[in-house]
Amino acid sequence: MRLRTFRIGTLFGVPLLVNPSWFVLAGLTTWFLATQFYPAAFSGASRWTHGWMAGASVAAFFASIVLHELGHSVVARWFSIPVRSITLFLFGGVAQITREAARPLQELAMALAGPLVSFALGAGFAGVWWALGARADRGIDYVLVWLAVMNVGLGVFNLLPAFPMDGGRVFRSLVWLVTGRHGLATGVAAWTGRGFAWAMVGLGGLAVLGRDVVVADSLAGGAWLVMIGLFLENAARQSLLQHRLVRELARYRAEDVMVADAPIADARQPVGQLARGVLELNPHAVYLVSDGERLAGVLSGEELRAVPVALWDVTPAGAVMTPRESLRATARDRLVSDVLVEMESEELRHMPVVEDGRVVGIVARDRIVGLLRQAGLLGQVRT
Repeated sequence: MRLRTFRIGTLFGVPLLVNPSWFVLAGLTTWFLATQFYPAAFSGASRWTHGWMAGASVAAFFASIVLHELGHSVVARWFSIPVRSITLFLFGGVAQITREAARPLQELAMALAGPLVSFALGAGFAGVWWALGARADRGIDYVLVWLAVMNVGLGVFNLLPAFPMDGGRVFRSLVWLVTGRHGLATGVAAWTGRGFAWAMVGLGGLAVLGRDVVVADSLAGGAWLVMIGLFLENAARQSLLQHRLVRELARYRAEDVMVADAPIADARQPVGQLARGVLELNPHAVYLVSDGERLAGVLSGEELRAVPVALWDVTPAGAVMTPRESLRATARDRLVSDVLVEMESEELRHMPVVEDGRVVGIVARDRIVGLLRQAGLLGQVRT
């Protein structure tokens, strides 16, 4: 079952989300620092001291991860690329940038922004530790050193050439810059990332079996390496799939898939009049719903089927439609790949096609899925 994220705030206009899996990582990290790492490093302190040191370390480090992702987000927005959110989850954090960069140097800048923030934070924590006297008999000194090392480590780790990590995106931007071909660069970077991920899985497996592989020499370290490798391999594979989908959909424009001159229904009209004899012939039927002279919303076959048949004659169309306020319009010459990205990022099922202020058609998500079915990609797509 997919765990739903929840919003905890907004940072510079970017929503900050937390996936429940993040609490697993936060809890395990706090436990390890409080019971293993800090007792070994600062043995003269009390358990209470080790506890607050662990709590402060985890809170500050995850704030650092948010700032790392915010670095990507700020640069993306500088290039007018919308950022949907920053999400904390089991493997750290991710900035959900809604579309690709238009030029290789833009991607290079976005990819480098996060690691540079981490390096700056590492230097900052080290500077504060030095300014406070760099002593070995205070808990705060150990926390500052740990945060400095972890931020530098975070920056270095993210620069590994494992697409779609930052380093993999840097690699893709350089291949793109040299070849001038975004598709080729994506394929090279993604397959390189998959190879790197499988190498991590192999090294982790050896560590689990008791072999010292430098980056891991224990059961726990090996298991963690395997998990990260599998996560990265899946992410690289999904990036390849996404590239194939975008390439297929880029062949079409909104006018090619829209329902032109969609029938108009009154918002007060019972849905039974719209569903009977229609859904059997066209399960993907779609109506423009009017409220007098103006567009009130869009009503789809999916929404009609969600109404129990016994309630068809007493449920008005306006009660189950997608209201106008929740719709986003598009132009008839817009690429379907861009339309789908916006629909996915805004969680839209339909998008009106507008020309000269008039609705000339409706693009439905299920019609786009139909294109993917024809291309033989439907089995790989979440519908």
